[in-house]
Amino acid sequence: MKNPDIIPKVKKWIEAHQLFSRGDTVIVGVSGGADSVALIHLLSAVQYQLGIHLHIAHYNHHLRRGADTDQKFVELLARRLHIPVTVGHWKNPCPTAKGSLEDRARRKRMDFFTRLAEKMPTRAIALGHTQNDLSETVVMRILRGSGLQGMRGIMPLKEMGGMRFVRPLLGITRREVEAYLTKNNLSFRTDPTNQHTQFFRNKIRLELLPLLERGYNKNIKEVLAHLADTAATDYAYLEQQAQKLFPKVAEDANSAAHVHMDLRKFQKAHPALQRMLIRLAIERLKGDTNRLTLTHTREIDDLIHHRPSGSIVHLPDGLSLQKIDARLNFRKKYNLHNR
Repeated sequence: MKNPDIIPKVKKWIEAHQLFSRGDTVIVGVSGGADSVALIHLLSAVQYQLGIHLHIAHYNHHLRRGADTDQKFVELLARRLHIPVTVGHWKNPCPTAKGSLEDRARRKRMDFFTRLAEKMPTRAIALGHTQNDLSETVVMRILRGSGLQGMRGIMPLKEMGGMRFVRPLLGITRREVEAYLTKNNLSFRTDPTNQHTQFFRNKIRLELLPLLERGYNKNIKEVLAHLADTAATDYAYLEQQAQKLFPKVAEDANSAAHVHMDLRKFQKAHPALQRMLIRLAIERLKGDTNRLTLTHTREIDDLIHHRPSGSIVHLPDGLSLQKIDARLNFRKKYNLHNR
């Protein structure tokens, strides 16, 4: 296999998606694994051309025996690259606590990145997801019954909580990352839990995607990445149209406590725009639509079209949607108690 220089390819991806602005300080999440080690070396190679400053962030979850060794590896890497580093710790992890350990660890890590960015201050946080991660995510979303939004997989740039989470490696494959590391004799850490198939993503990467490659389409990862790109384009257009319509349908559209929608105006919109208007209302109140499932979507649809006035649907993070005559009332939990 040829080992072409991927530095120009990564730089072109960064510029095409406008991931950074000149003068940015970029927090780079580095676990010590292959993808994040490649990411920090590649960004180090182009930082002066892009006019950015780098700061490594490593989060020690303390969930496995090699976690402290990973931390020391990243600290040594930072010194060799002459890049400042900040380490965070999950002080009291409880593997048996309620909820997915993988999801809880990810939230802890992202919270650490966000707090560090606020402290510096900066808004840019770079993560080492590749095209393979994108393909895996699309499959995960399909299996969970996701709509168009979920089919986008991982976005090159996502604004969340005032931060800009960017993925400079999303345009290259894991094979290209491994070739780059081998060519440049760069060492990295291997997380043995990446081979544990009790984790949903690992099971898809190790079992389902190889099965699809062997028996159905050898280019399945590229096909899934293309599907994500198409879904992102279509979703962006629908979101744009819904944002234009939102102020005409919603009362108190700028309120952080509640959103009231005119049901008659809402029902005149195309069903695709109706779903988008609902997502916009929820985003206004809680900042995102995380944990909004297919079950919630069906409940909302049933409420709007079939249930009587006074009916209510409870949504994630203390939100609720109530149908009152010709209005749809989205409210935060505390607002329901205090009205």
